[in-house]
Amino acid sequence: MDTPYDLPLGDGDGGYAFRMMPDDDFDEGASSVSVDAVANGRAVLVTYTWTHAEDGAQRGTLMLGIPAEDGAVSAAWVDSWHQRDVVQLRGTGSPTGATVGYEYAPGWTWEIEVSVDDGALALVMRNGVPESDDSPAVRYDVMRNHWS
Repeated sequence: MDTPYDLPLGDGDGGYAFRMMPDDDFDEGASSVSVDAVANGRAVLVTYTWTHAEDGAQRGTLMLGIPAEDGAVSAAWVDSWHQRDVVQLRGTGSPTGATVGYEYAPGWTWEIEVSVDDGALALVMRNGVPESDDSPAVRYDVMRNHWS
Protein backbone atom coordinates (compact mmCIF):
# COMPACT_ATOMS: atom_id res chain seq x y z
CA MET A 1 0.00 0.00 0.00
CA ASP A 2 1.25 3.47 -0.84
CA THR A 3 1.40 5.75 2.16
CA PRO A 4 1.07 9.51 2.36
CA TYR A 5 4.50 11.14 1.92
CA ASP A 6 5.98 7.73 0.96
CA LEU A 7 6.59 7.00 4.64
CA PRO A 8 7.85 3.45 5.17
CA LEU A 9 5.20 1.34 6.91
CA GLY A 10 6.00 -0.77 9.94
CA ASP A 11 8.50 -0.50 12.75
CA GLY A 12 11.89 1.15 12.70
CA ASP A 13 14.78 1.94 14.96
CA GLY A 14 16.93 5.03 15.13
CA GLY A 15 17.80 7.84 17.44
CA TYR A 16 16.87 11.22 18.77
CA ALA A 17 18.63 14.38 19.86
CA PHE A 18 16.85 16.63 22.40
CA ARG A 19 17.54 19.97 24.04
CA MET A 20 15.34 22.28 26.03
CA MET A 21 16.86 25.67 25.17
CA PRO A 22 18.65 26.87 22.02
CA ASP A 23 22.03 27.18 23.77
CA ASP A 24 21.83 23.73 25.42
CA ASP A 25 23.80 20.76 24.12
CA PHE A 26 21.70 17.97 22.60
CA ASP A 27 21.15 14.80 24.66
CA GLU A 28 21.06 11.78 22.37
CA GLY A 29 19.63 8.30 22.64
CA ALA A 30 17.89 5.39 20.97
CA SER A 31 14.39 5.77 19.58
CA SER A 32 11.83 3.59 17.84
CA VAL A 33 8.94 4.34 15.50
CA SER A 34 5.85 2.62 14.17
CA VAL A 35 4.17 3.93 11.01
CA ASP A 36 0.67 2.92 9.87
CA ALA A 37 -1.54 4.16 7.06
CA VAL A 38 -5.07 4.83 8.33
CA ALA A 39 -8.47 5.63 6.82
CA ASN A 40 -7.62 4.00 3.48
CA GLY A 41 -4.49 6.10 3.07
CA ARG A 42 -6.07 9.44 4.02
CA ALA A 43 -3.69 9.82 6.95
CA VAL A 44 -0.56 8.35 8.42
CA LEU A 45 -0.05 7.49 12.09
CA VAL A 46 3.51 7.93 13.43
CA THR A 47 4.10 6.65 16.97
CA TYR A 48 7.59 7.17 18.39
CA THR A 49 9.55 6.60 21.60
CA TRP A 50 12.39 8.49 23.23
CA THR A 51 13.88 8.88 26.72
CA HIS A 52 14.08 12.13 28.68
CA ALA A 53 17.26 12.30 30.78
CA GLU A 54 15.35 13.05 34.01
CA ASP A 55 11.78 11.92 33.32
CA GLY A 56 12.47 8.55 31.67
CA ALA A 57 10.72 6.76 28.81
CA GLN A 58 8.37 8.86 26.67
CA ARG A 59 6.01 8.18 23.77
CA GLY A 60 4.33 10.37 21.19
CA THR A 61 1.87 10.04 18.32
CA LEU A 62 1.31 12.23 15.28
CA MET A 63 -1.67 11.60 12.99
CA LEU A 64 -0.89 13.50 9.81
CA GLY A 65 -3.45 13.98 7.05
CA ILE A 66 -2.69 14.18 3.35
CA PRO A 67 -2.39 17.56 1.62
CA ALA A 68 -5.54 19.16 0.19
CA GLU A 69 -5.44 20.54 -3.35
CA ASP A 70 -3.96 23.80 -2.05
CA GLY A 71 -1.27 21.91 -0.04
CA ALA A 72 -2.93 22.52 3.35
CA VAL A 73 -2.45 19.73 5.91
CA SER A 74 -4.06 19.05 9.26
CA ALA A 75 -2.71 16.86 12.05
CA ALA A 76 -3.27 15.82 15.65
CA TRP A 77 -0.37 15.34 18.06
CA VAL A 78 0.23 14.18 21.61
CA ASP A 79 3.50 13.41 23.42
CA SER A 80 3.81 12.17 26.99
CA TRP A 81 6.48 14.80 27.73
CA HIS A 82 6.20 17.63 25.16
CA GLN A 83 2.41 17.87 24.83
CA ARG A 84 0.16 15.92 27.19
CA ASP A 85 -3.13 17.10 25.63
CA VAL A 86 -4.01 16.23 22.06
CA VAL A 87 -3.59 19.35 19.92
CA GLN A 88 -4.59 20.16 16.36
CA LEU A 89 -1.88 21.37 14.02
CA ARG A 90 -2.06 22.93 10.58
CA GLY A 91 0.50 23.46 7.87
CA THR A 92 1.58 22.49 4.38
CA GLY A 93 2.56 19.26 2.72
CA SER A 94 4.28 17.88 -0.34
CA PRO A 95 4.68 14.37 -1.76
CA THR A 96 7.73 13.80 0.49
CA GLY A 97 6.82 15.52 3.74
CA ALA A 98 4.85 18.06 5.72
CA THR A 99 5.35 20.83 8.24
CA VAL A 100 2.56 21.47 10.75
CA GLY A 101 2.32 23.55 13.89
CA TYR A 102 0.31 25.69 16.24
CA GLU A 103 0.59 28.70 18.54
CA TYR A 104 0.53 27.43 22.13
CA ALA A 105 0.72 30.86 23.78
CA PRO A 106 0.64 34.37 22.26
CA GLY A 107 3.70 34.52 20.00
CA TRP A 108 5.00 31.08 21.06
CA THR A 109 4.86 28.38 18.36
CA TRP A 110 5.53 24.67 18.04
CA GLU A 111 6.30 23.09 14.67
CA ILE A 112 6.75 19.49 13.56
CA GLU A 113 8.42 18.64 10.25
CA VAL A 114 8.12 15.12 8.81
CA SER A 115 10.26 14.10 5.86
CA VAL A 116 11.61 11.06 4.06
CA ASP A 117 15.13 11.01 2.66
CA ASP A 118 16.43 7.88 0.89
CA GLY A 119 13.70 5.82 2.57
CA ALA A 120 14.57 7.00 6.10
CA LEU A 121 11.99 8.86 8.18
CA ALA A 122 12.92 12.09 9.99
CA LEU A 123 10.82 14.11 12.42
CA VAL A 124 12.04 17.48 13.70
CA MET A 125 10.29 19.54 16.40
CA ARG A 126 10.93 23.29 16.65
CA ASN A 127 10.03 25.90 19.23
CA GLY A 128 9.39 29.51 18.27
CA VAL A 129 10.00 32.05 21.04
CA PRO A 130 8.82 35.65 20.60
CA GLU A 131 11.03 38.68 21.06
CA SER A 132 11.26 40.01 24.60
CA ASP A 133 12.99 42.87 26.37
CA ASP A 134 15.89 40.51 27.11
CA SER A 135 16.29 38.66 23.78
CA PRO A 136 15.39 38.61 20.09
CA ALA A 137 12.84 36.19 18.64
CA VAL A 138 14.28 32.74 18.03
CA ARG A 139 13.13 29.55 16.32
CA TYR A 140 15.20 26.46 17.13
CA ASP A 141 15.23 22.67 16.90
CA VAL A 142 14.18 21.06 20.19
CA MET A 143 14.14 17.47 18.98
CA ARG A 144 15.53 15.68 15.96
CA ASN A 145 14.42 12.10 15.34
CA HIS A 146 15.52 9.73 12.57
CA TRP A 147 14.59 6.12 11.86
CA SER A 148 15.24 3.51 9.21
